[in-house]
Amino acid sequence: MTNGKRKTPQSEANRLSTMLRHVLGEDRFPVDVETLAHEVSRNNADPIRKVVGGDLPGFEGMLRPHRKRPEWHIVYNDDPRYRGRVRFTIAHEFGHYQLHRPALTEHDYASGQLQRNCDFHCKPLRSNAWQEEERKREEEADIFASFLLMPLDDYRAQVDGQEITVDLLNHVTDRYGVSLIAACRKWIDFTEKRAVMIIARDGYAKWGRASKAAFNSGIFVQSGMSIPDDALAAIGADEKGFVSDTPVARPAGVWTFSRGSEPVRELAMVSEFLDMSLTILQFDDTVDVREIEEQAPWDSYDQFRSGLGS
Repeated sequence: MTNGKRKTPQSEANRLSTMLRHVLGEDRFPVDVETLAHEVSRNNADPIRKVVGGDLPGFEGMLRPHRKRPEWHIVYNDDPRYRGRVRFTIAHEFGHYQLHRPALTEHDYASGQLQRNCDFHCKPLRSNAWQEEERKREEEADIFASFLLMPLDDYRAQVDGQEITVDLLNHVTDRYGVSLIAACRKWIDFTEKRAVMIIARDGYAKWGRASKAAFNSGIFVQSGMSIPDDALAAIGADEKGFVSDTPVARPAGVWTFSRGSEPVRELAMVSEFLDMSLTILQFDDTVDVREIEEQAPWDSYDQFRSGLGS
């Protein structure tokens, strides 16, 4: 943190988004995060001087101080497989700068070199390995990036209560310049509909996220849960991209969660390049969850967080 009063990630992102709207108008998307980071930080004693791509095996990106003078550099993984993540990764690291960095001055370099370690190394999702403080910090940087790149009022206007389809997702990802996963997670986080998203690999859920309405009705995704053999992602395992352009109605019995099984509308994408699949399940909003066959007690959950910029 840089000064006395603690900034929340959402309020800080909204403050910068409002500034961008005043300067650039409504047509300010996708956000040029690199330019914004330079402009916002240049009046600080420790500005961001460089934003560069690099070879970062095992890391999405990092915010690190210069070793000999008070300035910061953002470095992101420029592996071509993850190009869709770059804007979110830069925004995530900028979030660390705004929210978490220790403010550096010439005094910190009195010996000629920075003596303390204050790097921010951001790894792909490893929820079980994170310490609580690290988990909170990473989540805050994700929230900052999400609200900066995809302001809630603008995102709501784009979606406007519509069912999620491939065309709508393409519109959103093009508008904000973010990855498909980041755009889907944003929708899951604010929609009032019952919906979940699941990222899977080799037939098992790597992580998942449920909307508040879905979670409250007993639907959540456990890490390592098996993907049904007749799920679209399994049926279309040899496909490239989305298995269908619009959600496909599936009967009860295909997808089962802690409160049982019910019909769903399923949209699935298979990425051979990234060796993963993305599934979005949209449930009937009028279902009475008391009528769903209860197969297991709902006494715990495993609501995993992602790197938004995946």
